[in-house]
Amino acid sequence: MIVTNVLAFTNDLKNPLVDDALVRFENGKITFVGPRREYSIQEDEEIIDGEKGILLPSFFNAHYSVYSSISSYPLKLLKDNQTNKSFFSNLLESVRSEINPSLVRLSAEVAVLKAIRSGSVAISSPIVDHPEIDPTFYKEVAAKYGVYLAVGPILTEETIDNIAGRWESVTRDSTFCPIVYVSELATYNEDSLRKLRELYEKGMNLNLFIFDMKRENETCLLRWGESLIERLLKNGILGSECGVIYGGNLSETDMDIISSRRIFVTKSLRSEMYAGSFQSNISDLLGRGMQVCLGTGFIGSDMLGEAKEVILTERYHRGFDNYLIDYEIRKTLFDNNHRLFQRLFGKSTGVLKEGYSADLALSRSCLDLEKFDSHLPITLQLVLKSFFDTSFDKVWNSGELILDKGFPQKISKKELKDLSKELRNLEL
Repeated sequence: MIVTNVLAFTNDLKNPLVDDALVRFENGKITFVGPRREYSIQEDEEIIDGEKGILLPSFFNAHYSVYSSISSYPLKLLKDNQTNKSFFSNLLESVRSEINPSLVRLSAEVAVLKAIRSGSVAISSPIVDHPEIDPTFYKEVAAKYGVYLAVGPILTEETIDNIAGRWESVTRDSTFCPIVYVSELATYNEDSLRKLRELYEKGMNLNLFIFDMKRENETCLLRWGESLIERLLKNGILGSECGVIYGGNLSETDMDIISSRRIFVTKSLRSEMYAGSFQSNISDLLGRGMQVCLGTGFIGSDMLGEAKEVILTERYHRGFDNYLIDYEIRKTLFDNNHRLFQRLFGKSTGVLKEGYSADLALSRSCLDLEKFDSHLPITLQLVLKSFFDTSFDKVWNSGELILDKGFPQKISKKELKDLSKELRNLEL
């Protein structure tokens, strides 16, 4: 397969942008990236005309709240003016209280469809566990749509026994990785922390919700006489297979400990802004050597929109120049996101380069009025230009076309029509 007549954003520092490019892939791997004039096309090769679009690595959405893909749970909390940690706690409670099996199932499928249309081939997400939905359902969704899913239930101290019983034996495969999301950690007693450690020791990935470490520490010190990080370390939980979601108000000591253990920290800036807990700390986290990723949280599925927020917040709150912001976006959106993807699924991706997986997204510009300036930061230009006037026309996962002309390719038109009918009949 050959894609030609495109501007290739490669995410390869040695060759970041290729004009009038040709990209060839075979058996799921990229075999050539370069100017079209440097490749001799054979008669039997399948060719796709990119029509001067932008070809770039597809995305990994490192934190996408699939439960909110249909029902707008965050909007329901505005009437009480809830902010900060109380917002997230009450958001989860609202989701748990209103969930039903049809909504759980449809939310997952709609979220995947939205993610693909936003150029993502992989999602990491919390889900709301329901006794009528078997965990293997998410494996089936990954296979059905041709994507990668790293998903699992939101766990609290009250639900740990029930959720552990349903999820601890769930096996991972090449496209599915079970994860448990742990909320309200500061309230866990020693027995609950032991149960968490046992889950971790059985190979379960743990993602730890830390909305505001300062508040978590205050709760921990009041209840247990030690900080949250101290409790997690003492109980053998804070290991390399853990992740941290949001990571607000981390001290320098917290950052150094998390960094030394190579733990990924995922930020969702727009979700944090909406919840009233936002802090401009991406540069601080990166500066301490932390592996910071980006996800869209409960604000849609648009990864380029999330990256745009990095530009705006770092300019407004920190006054950083374009080159520093360009570095932050490249490190989060592309480099670290795909490192996390590789840790979860063992796949080298995120770069248009020979030998890497052919995970690609073709973005078509509505109006071909602008060009990239080679003297300005490339990643910054990509985010700004793509966000304002482009849509994703085609998406490939391991060389397989899973989106074409904006429509999913792994399911039939009848299946898509039936899904739409179910959504219309769904009562919220």
